[in-house]
Amino acid sequence: MARIVFISLYDEFAPGARYLVSTLKEAGHFSALVCFKSYSQTPLREVKEFYEGMHIEVLPSGDHINSYSYPATTREDHLLIDLLKRLEPDLLGISLTYSQQVAARRITELVKGQLDLPIIWGGPHPTTDPERCIESADHVCRGEAEDVILEIADRIDAGKPFTDLPNIWSRLPDGSVIRNKERPLREDLDSLPFPDYSKESIFFIDDDELRCGIPFPKSDLNTNYIVTTARGCPFACTYCYQSYLKTLYKGQKFVRERSLDSVMEELGQARERMGHFYLEILDNVFTLKPSRVEHFCRRYHQEINEPFWCYTHPRCCRDGVIRPLAECPNFEYIIMGIESASTNIGRMIFNREQTPEIVLDAARTLNRHGIRVHYDLITNVPGEREEDCRENLEMLRRLPKPFRIRLSKLSLFPNYQVDENARGQEKLVTEKRYRVWNALYFLVQDLDLEDRELEAVLSDPFFEEHPEFLEKIVAIFDERWEDLVTYKIKNHLKSVELECSRKREQDLAGEMARLKGRKGFKQFLWLHENAAGAKRRLRKIF
Repeated sequence: MARIVFISLYDEFAPGARYLVSTLKEAGHFSALVCFKSYSQTPLREVKEFYEGMHIEVLPSGDHINSYSYPATTREDHLLIDLLKRLEPDLLGISLTYSQQVAARRITELVKGQLDLPIIWGGPHPTTDPERCIESADHVCRGEAEDVILEIADRIDAGKPFTDLPNIWSRLPDGSVIRNKERPLREDLDSLPFPDYSKESIFFIDDDELRCGIPFPKSDLNTNYIVTTARGCPFACTYCYQSYLKTLYKGQKFVRERSLDSVMEELGQARERMGHFYLEILDNVFTLKPSRVEHFCRRYHQEINEPFWCYTHPRCCRDGVIRPLAECPNFEYIIMGIESASTNIGRMIFNREQTPEIVLDAARTLNRHGIRVHYDLITNVPGEREEDCRENLEMLRRLPKPFRIRLSKLSLFPNYQVDENARGQEKLVTEKRYRVWNALYFLVQDLDLEDRELEAVLSDPFFEEHPEFLEKIVAIFDERWEDLVTYKIKNHLKSVELECSRKREQDLAGEMARLKGRKGFKQFLWLHENAAGAKRRLRKIF
């Protein structure tokens, strides 16, 4: 029985690693997951060390770094090493993205300095940039790993090397590197076991504490559950990891779906374990097929009945696929990527094959059905011009309200197509000018600004020199929006609590009625009362 332990850095959901743990356990091997440090969205002003490629989200309250690799303490390092000594793995796997590479190198050096343990890196960054990753790790796994991890475990059991396995790169003692090709994609996703959430196999380290099976109170794992009903994406946006994967699996069936039976069984197990949860559907585009969405919504409401949200694409927002979502009582909101309304950026840099009219038609469809929608945009793009920013703003002004935007700065990851398209291009818009444009993007969510008002802002050098004034106005509107959302959530929770209380009262009343109607129950009460009376009389006598 091979013993393989995985470390997830700053991501306690870790869906990929959880699949690997369950795959190994199903085959009779030992496997465990260590979630080292929790996910954190940190204000940029509080970040002590900035790493290239970090995901920076622009919020009304200021720039924030998502999944920031904030430093671990000495005690947390000791807890990790002591735990690994107790688990005694034959192989340690580390799952990472590009922004976690510094943390992964540090953990690798830490483990190597104290344990004689081979280390394999996997996940998005080792897949897209194996040449640099193999400089730190003993092995690198590229692409999907469920099949190769079983072969690795079998080789470990047999005492044989696995340096020749497809998907694996290995660095030999002499420094040379073996680079194997990738194996074909697994088409049958239903044959995979569900991600592992068993308490005995998952460990959490943070806040100078080690927990077994129980997430920290601050973790979204306590309230949220994530699921993928399909793998792959039909589109080829240059900034997306899925587009890079297509280059590894050319000519193969890239978009693969799970059966709804499999999905519902997984979600049923999650509900039994958690009681209630908020579901996040992580499919790149959930709204690809109207019939599938309709069947999912019907079954989900009948069998699971918990709130959920999903992603869509402007080209996948037809009336037939949106209506089932709107009619589903459990559906909360949808996220649609616009990224850029400009041809220069949207098509030439991002490879987004969509026109403004396609986006507006999709937005009108969502609005017509009363769906809450968040639109994703990417800002601070090399090569972006003032005209491109204006096209973004004009698009947002035309979108039907209400809506919210999620604004992120472009991250350039090595070997992604967007890196080749944008790297080296000049920043034609200054940082302060971007802050003006970004503030205006937020403002048009709530204000119908006239042309003359926009021109007054854009042409006034005061705002370009002091964009913080606009940002403060945006923050005020955002705070009002958050207060409104909080008020609605509280009212919703009160109504749910009241409904649950009423249902409980009805259940108790029904149970009492059933008890009273049971044969012999009245005689039992009569005997009980008489026996109690006899005891009272005996006490008086003695």
